[in-house]
Amino acid sequence: MINYLYILPEIVLVTSLSTIIIIDLFLAPNRKYISYYLIQLLLFSSIYFIYTNLQYLSSNTSAIYETNNFSNFFKMFILLSLVIIFYYTYEFLRKFNLYKTEYFTISLFGTLGMMIMISSNHLLLLYLGIELLSLSLYSVIAFNKNSIYSSEAAVKYYILGAMSSGFLLFGISLIYGLTGSLLYDEIYQQISLLNLSNIDQDVRVLGLVFSLTFIFISLAFKFGAAPFHMWIPDVYHGSLITTTLLLSTAPKIAIFIILIKLLGLVFSGLVIFWSDILQILAVLSIIIGNITAIAQTNIKRMLAYSTIANIGFILLALSIGSYDSFVASMFYTLTYIMTTILAFGLLSELFSNNKAIEQIKDLSGLAKSNPLVAFMIMIIMLSYVGIPPFLGFHAKLYVIQSLVQSSNVLLSIFAVIMTVIGSYYYLRVIKIMYFDDHNDALSFRPNYVFSSLLVLGLIYLGFFPGSLAEISIYSLADLFNT
Repeated sequence: MINYLYILPEIVLVTSLSTIIIIDLFLAPNRKYISYYLIQLLLFSSIYFIYTNLQYLSSNTSAIYETNNFSNFFKMFILLSLVIIFYYTYEFLRKFNLYKTEYFTISLFGTLGMMIMISSNHLLLLYLGIELLSLSLYSVIAFNKNSIYSSEAAVKYYILGAMSSGFLLFGISLIYGLTGSLLYDEIYQQISLLNLSNIDQDVRVLGLVFSLTFIFISLAFKFGAAPFHMWIPDVYHGSLITTTLLLSTAPKIAIFIILIKLLGLVFSGLVIFWSDILQILAVLSIIIGNITAIAQTNIKRMLAYSTIANIGFILLALSIGSYDSFVASMFYTLTYIMTTILAFGLLSELFSNNKAIEQIKDLSGLAKSNPLVAFMIMIIMLSYVGIPPFLGFHAKLYVIQSLVQSSNVLLSIFAVIMTVIGSYYYLRVIKIMYFDDHNDALSFRPNYVFSSLLVLGLIYLGFFPGSLAEISIYSLADLFNT
């Protein structure tokens, strides 16, 4: 009898989602909101199911699909993030009479893709998970049929996404030809047998470097690292702000987990090759992201370039290749995701002339009309900058510490300088909110409780970052069995 217990969370998610889709077909148009609440119930139930069965799921695994505490934790983190994202999305879509259950069901199929990516121990299964996620994102980006920018963003993402998938498949095919396997463990074993000190003695080393380069190109595109970042500003700008919220958070976690597993486990023997590649991507991302963001007037484009810069910091820590640097990169990723959810979530609740805000100047004088909302946005911006004692400070500090400990002093100085330069466009938002003339057309959806609690949580983690650091250390220790 085949044991399917290791994919039980995915089975629960798919069967429940299919049931919700059928139920939605029989609901009257004015009752469609029931499907949204059922989806939220499904997310909470899935989190509870995974949490209460951690040890049980960890003991039921397979060669191609891993269900250890590391993967289960990040599945719960993604599901919890989606609970918050879907809340902001539902309120935003309802405000503009755009609500359709399909938006959430398609997003959940993308979630299934992310769960497959996180647990995958096989390159072909990894590709299937990435494609399932990508197809879902193409659809939600094009969701706003009334906007030509939305359609343009979807087409751009689709074309570039197809190209990146081609790079990934080509890299995977090279890996298979050189090692005879697509399983992570077997690839690692084959690499450990190679003579890495002299490429001339074993041509397979050169082939593996080429295959690794193609895989990194694809993942760098999905992650949004420069110079493969060209889709991010246009897609963020053209999408609904809540779609941008989804794009900039949950998929980034999944791609980060792939990088951790590939760099720390599968290709750890090739660290002398991929370390330099990641450092180049990181430096380019930080420079392009921070410098270009200064010139932006559209707030979504500004945050898009901010995303590129933050991804550069994550890659900078990953490039070191040590256990401590992986912990620093994970801490930074979790911090970035939580801060970005709050940033786009709050912005989705702000309206100018009864439309979603687009320009930074739309926030003019917000502190005069709504000091609480202005204060919450200020906290988020200061966390992005890395001002103590907010959480972003600890994230940047851990990355810089890992650089110094690995004797990369020049890179650490570079990171500090670019942090100072990048602080300009974050502080500009605060200046506009507190010192510019009030925008009379600016309004805020009257529900402070949920966002206020989330901001309080961010402030708490800033004062007590140890809990988040412990989660990062514990989860990585489980992955690397240390």
